[in-house]
Amino acid sequence: MVKLLFVLMNEYRLWALPQALAALERRYPGAVEGRVYSVREINADAGLERALLADGAAADMAFLASHGSIQNLYCFSRLWEALEGRPVYFTSTMGDELAELLPRLGLEPALYAALDSYYQAGSPADLEGLVLCALNGRFGGDYPLSPPSPPRGQGVYTLEGFLPPEREAGYRARMAAETRPVIGVLIHDHYARTGNLEHVDALLRAIQARGGVPYALSDSFAADHGTEQGILYRMERFYRRADGTPIPGALVVSYGFSLTTLAGREARAGQVPASVFENWGLPVIQGLTTYFSADEYRRDIRGLDLVSLPVCVYQPEFDGQLISVPYAVTERTADGRKVCLPLPDRVTRVAELACRWAELARKPMPEKKVAVIFHNMPPRSDTIGSAHGLDTPETVFRVVRALENQGLRTAYSFSSGAEIIARIRAAVTNDNRWLSPEAALERAEATVPAEQYRGWFDRLNPETRAQMEESWGPAPGTVMVSGSQIVIPGIRNGSLFVGVQPMRSAPERAEELYHSTDSTPPHSYLAFYRWVDEVFGADVVLHVGTHGTLEWLPGKEIGLSSGCFGDICIGGMPHLYIYNISILGEGMQAKRRSYACILDHLIPSMDDADTYGGLTDLDEAIDGYYHARQARPAQVPALLERIFTLAEELEVTTDLQLERADLEAEPEEGVARLHRWVSRIKTSLVRDGLHIYGQPPEGERFDHLARALVRVPNGAVPALEDSILLAQGWAPEELRAAPERLYPDGRTALRIVDGAIATARRLVARLSAEGYRPEAAAELLAEEGFPGDTTPLARVLDFVCTQAAPRLRQTTDELDLLLAGVEGRFVPPLPGGSPSRGNAHILPTGRNFYAIDPAAVPSRAAWTVGQALAEQAVDAYRAQKGEPWPESVAIVVYSDECMKTNGEDIAEVFALMGVRPRYLGQTDKVVGVEPIPLAELGRPRIDAVLRISGLFRDTFPNVVELVERAVLAVAGLDEPPEQNFVKKHTDQERKRLVAEGLSENEALEQASLRVFGCPPGTYGAGVSKAIHSQNWESWRDLSQVYTLWSAHGYSSRFHGQAMPELFRSQLSSVGMTIKNESSVEIDMLDSDDFYSYHGGLIACVRDCSGQKPVSVAGLTADPARPETARVETELARVMRSRILNPKWLEGLKRHGYKGAQELSTTFDTFFGWDAAAEVASNWMYDAMARQFLLDEETRRWMEQVNDAAVLQMSERFLEAHQRGMWQAGEEELRAIRRIYMDMEGVMEDGFQ
Repeated sequence: MVKLLFVLMNEYRLWALPQALAALERRYPGAVEGRVYSVREINADAGLERALLADGAAADMAFLASHGSIQNLYCFSRLWEALEGRPVYFTSTMGDELAELLPRLGLEPALYAALDSYYQAGSPADLEGLVLCALNGRFGGDYPLSPPSPPRGQGVYTLEGFLPPEREAGYRARMAAETRPVIGVLIHDHYARTGNLEHVDALLRAIQARGGVPYALSDSFAADHGTEQGILYRMERFYRRADGTPIPGALVVSYGFSLTTLAGREARAGQVPASVFENWGLPVIQGLTTYFSADEYRRDIRGLDLVSLPVCVYQPEFDGQLISVPYAVTERTADGRKVCLPLPDRVTRVAELACRWAELARKPMPEKKVAVIFHNMPPRSDTIGSAHGLDTPETVFRVVRALENQGLRTAYSFSSGAEIIARIRAAVTNDNRWLSPEAALERAEATVPAEQYRGWFDRLNPETRAQMEESWGPAPGTVMVSGSQIVIPGIRNGSLFVGVQPMRSAPERAEELYHSTDSTPPHSYLAFYRWVDEVFGADVVLHVGTHGTLEWLPGKEIGLSSGCFGDICIGGMPHLYIYNISILGEGMQAKRRSYACILDHLIPSMDDADTYGGLTDLDEAIDGYYHARQARPAQVPALLERIFTLAEELEVTTDLQLERADLEAEPEEGVARLHRWVSRIKTSLVRDGLHIYGQPPEGERFDHLARALVRVPNGAVPALEDSILLAQGWAPEELRAAPERLYPDGRTALRIVDGAIATARRLVARLSAEGYRPEAAAELLAEEGFPGDTTPLARVLDFVCTQAAPRLRQTTDELDLLLAGVEGRFVPPLPGGSPSRGNAHILPTGRNFYAIDPAAVPSRAAWTVGQALAEQAVDAYRAQKGEPWPESVAIVVYSDECMKTNGEDIAEVFALMGVRPRYLGQTDKVVGVEPIPLAELGRPRIDAVLRISGLFRDTFPNVVELVERAVLAVAGLDEPPEQNFVKKHTDQERKRLVAEGLSENEALEQASLRVFGCPPGTYGAGVSKAIHSQNWESWRDLSQVYTLWSAHGYSSRFHGQAMPELFRSQLSSVGMTIKNESSVEIDMLDSDDFYSYHGGLIACVRDCSGQKPVSVAGLTADPARPETARVETELARVMRSRILNPKWLEGLKRHGYKGAQELSTTFDTFFGWDAAAEVASNWMYDAMARQFLLDEETRRWMEQVNDAAVLQMSERFLEAHQRGMWQAGEEELRAIRRIYMDMEGVMEDGFQ
């Protein structure tokens, strides 16, 4: 008897295969024994996993079918080992997996092809053929075989069934002549061949009901290689008119995956493959299906099962598909089959999205209505248009002008972005502190009568209505309500509405932060979006900047239902969203939870910080000291005194925890530390202003950004500065290894590197003067006459001319593609990420960006970086505490960083614990983890607690479970507790939980939990909300808020259950906290998320452990040279290199209202860090007060462009003094009080 093992994900084959095996047993008794396993069931049952591995060891041959990713089978690597030496049939929807394993299957190509034909045909009879083919081909059988005979699954499909081939041409002609919107629907032929079409039929009917005409095609994924098969061939044959124009106005793809990768499109060198949909020019909507049953979908906050998530979301995004909702669930029929059945209201939503996108394309611009929405976080008058790195008022001005040029009808034309803001503030905003209800009603340009809103409210399901009324009282509530009207913040201008996204909560509700995490949006929030849709009648909605609140509203984590607030608000409106290319993770949330088409924008230009003021004096004194050591030794004592005095006056000694006595005891080491620190500040990149959508940076700002793109290697293209050093005859790594080493010419290694940076500026400026002609690079090198190897430099200069500069010039695409989106056309995809991290290939911007494959986390490159970060963290702890290592660390893990680095944070966690990823062959696919032997590790295994973001929970559930497997692997080792802190803490926690009454298994499941986050379906850490509300007294209050928002456990067995005792117990042994950043484009003062997550974690660890932890910030902007610094030191670097740098301020002054807003929100973030983590020094408050409020010129500028920012900053400074955070001088306090009172009077007068 031949023993065969089958491990499958496909539900139909899981039903059909047992029938096939039973039929074979009847025909050929005892010939074969088959064991059939479902991947979903294996992952949910440890007992089944053990049985599978035992059967694998006993099997003569195995059949493995991967759907989405082999990582979905958690025990794959162990199963593969168990099957060693046996033939395996393996198939996968992922080409890289198939390519990797195909040579290792032990099957002749002809036999594999024969087996594959039977498997792909898939019916019970065909699966009988699969088994018999294997018996004949590998085990000497001589069984009769019929060829595969799949039912018809290709062709034009209608509600009456497949058209006969002879009618297809006539049907196409009829569709081409249609005057109604034609919606193309692409169907996987597997549905048709297995009779699994009820959900497709429901979609076709819903399109008809919405006024569209469905035009459905069914076929396989067959590659587009000129063959007359496959869905792409069928599209070309049936979806084009005789003149080549598309017949459909939009496409719905009813099966998952990326058709681009399945079509075998290969990336050209340095580029990604173009989407298969790019030459169609149509919006493409992914209609999701899920393996959840209807009941599971209703109950499960996740929205999608783990197998469907990569198939229906991650991979379709590579094509530029718009992610919608699950329109079909999986149910078992009476005969035991599992089939897709429609979710009626979700089918309607998919049909509405498709039809409205198609209608948008058909409607001429003069007939369109466009809603443009500014964000406003926090909801104050100084923060209208809040967005990272984007001048939103000027962007909207340019967008509106472009729309007007295309025919959009407006009542008047704006003269500038400043006028737009002035008009909005003259109407109604979210900040109406100085406005009576009567005045608000009089100024409002749009309102919603209470009765009209109640009509909308009554359409919600009873559960949602009850949630809202519990939070906000009976409709319409009180927020933004004047009399019997809800006022809509924003202005109307003909067919244009420029709105301000309504406030997510209300200041008077701040106390909820201490006991609730899932408050619904107020009635006014829903009223705003329903007004935009149903009263204003927007054909398309454009959200401007990173980011708003819509995509973060409570509800399912992905695959929204009709009870999710994001779905309720955005409805079926076509949705465009201008987003920062480097903030990838949050952009994914907008795509997946508000059905947005992303329009990414360029980062602002960046320049070297250099030195200024006293830092320049200190830098020059240090330079003089090193020269004097060689040429004028007698001057050294005087120079040392000047250096030490300047360092004390500037409080640079505070940055480095240096005392005068330290400097005098070891002057050479003291100067070396100061030298490294000043150099670190001056070589930091600082943003030079903000980006304006559709506008490339100009002049020197263009050149600076082009140079920033090549500061680190771009793939095989080396870094510019290192290439210059090589050309000058230096060894870059040798210089960087000993930065203060003194060379014969009196320069230190740091000064030599400074010289390379200056040369880089000069060379790029000369290329710019030549218009970045590729020939100019070679000419330039010939003129320079460098003494060393110029080959790398020639390569990077050519890259600047042929890649970096042209891609930056194409920033004009941003506006062109926005217009394409408004016209209902396709917006092409490109990867998102940090351009300055060696990613020039992700430019130009304006694209619908996408992220990484979560199965490749951590990648091999990330594993290398993560190991370095782990050792740097241990070194930082040792230097600060004088102890060899912490027993445990707590690390903040963001989805955005994981996407941009392919998992460096996770790699660092693994390295600390002493486990390494196991990869699928030579790919980056992670298929498991394995402990590193202690002898190889060289230190104890350090425990790690992860505080993940809500977005990480949504996007990387596979990684959460991978971390769990790492913990269990390490905790189960037979090692002494002093060498394995993971085991030590797990055992301690397990014993505590057993003593409290849990079983051994339950206790182990909880004791091995290391991943915590916010509650399911919610987002954030709560701390920033508490600080903005001023409803806190000390960091202990913030620790309480952090616990409420963070103590929810995540693993394969838990999804967000509240576990405050376990969370705080885990934090009680933590000695260090970590938060890493991956680029120079964002720093710790750029967003309140930084202090909310990491600052809050510091407060919570301090509260739980009884001592303030060592807290560090990692930076991997150059992955080859990661850095780790104390949070206090990193804050000082950001303060000196950016916040207090005249370059930064002058750049902001070019942007008026938005520039002043940046100052206000930056100080908010600084204040939040100090409130939560007490990491700021008094000199920082003094310096910002002098530079921003007490400097007459700067304050007058702010008063002219954004007076509310002056009010906010002065109020926050006074709060800092009142709370004892800032020890202000009396003169400064008097001046700031006067400024505050003056500005309060201005605001009150302005609202009369």
